[in-house]
Amino acid sequence: MSAQEIPTLKSQYAEKVAADLDLNTGEQERIREEIASLQGRLAGLEQDHALLVGMRAALGGIATAVPAPRTGKKAATTTTATTTTATTTTAKTTTAKTTTAKKATAKKSTGRKTTAVKAAAKEPAKAKAATPKEKAAAPKEKAVASKEKQVPLTELIHRHLSGQAEPKTAREIAQALKTAQPDRSVSDNLVRTTTERLVARSLAERVKQGATVYYTALPHHGEAAGAPVAAEEAVAGKETENTPVPATT
Repeated sequence: MSAQEIPTLKSQYAEKVAADLDLNTGEQERIREEIASLQGRLAGLEQDHALLVGMRAALGGIATAVPAPRTGKKAATTTTATTTTATTTTAKTTTAKTTTAKKATAKKSTGRKTTAVKAAAKEPAKAKAATPKEKAAAPKEKAVASKEKQVPLTELIHRHLSGQAEPKTAREIAQALKTAQPDRSVSDNLVRTTTERLVARSLAERVKQGATVYYTALPHHGEAAGAPVAAEEAVAGKETENTPVPATT
């Protein structure tokens, strides 16, 4: 905001405040005039009331209850009482609605809990349907199915070597298999033993350079790919890393 704009805004606010003050003052004067006029009318009515009462008493002496003039205080009291009653009624209505809503919510929650308890009670009954023999046989069946799905280690090694352009050591083969199948337990010693079996079956060739042994895959000769000897695979699976392999030391 520049220095030239500040006086302009101040003058605008000053004019607005002055206009509001004039309006407020005029409104006060108008209300005072109305009050004075009403008070004058009220005084005239009171005089007329007293005159009429005296005239009626002189004419017939009829004893009739005459309503007394109402004062401003009584009217104000009546208005306050009416407002208080209305407020109390509204509060009672709101409280009743809130109580009804809470009861409905509690009924829904109770119904849900009852349904959950029934469902939980049915689940143990389903679990009891299986006999102990079935439960004991289930893990064995899963283990057998898992083994059946696994490709034999000899076939994995042969496939890996067949796809390599250069000879590989047992350690390199084991690292490649671990990367390709991290959920399978493969050790360097197990891979070395299994690869030696491939060499014995003329499915791999071993070349020793110094203290290092390299393996190269050979094509299948009259033997279907992916069908290794079951007995050899079983023995290879029992090998551990502590088992010495004289051919590779």
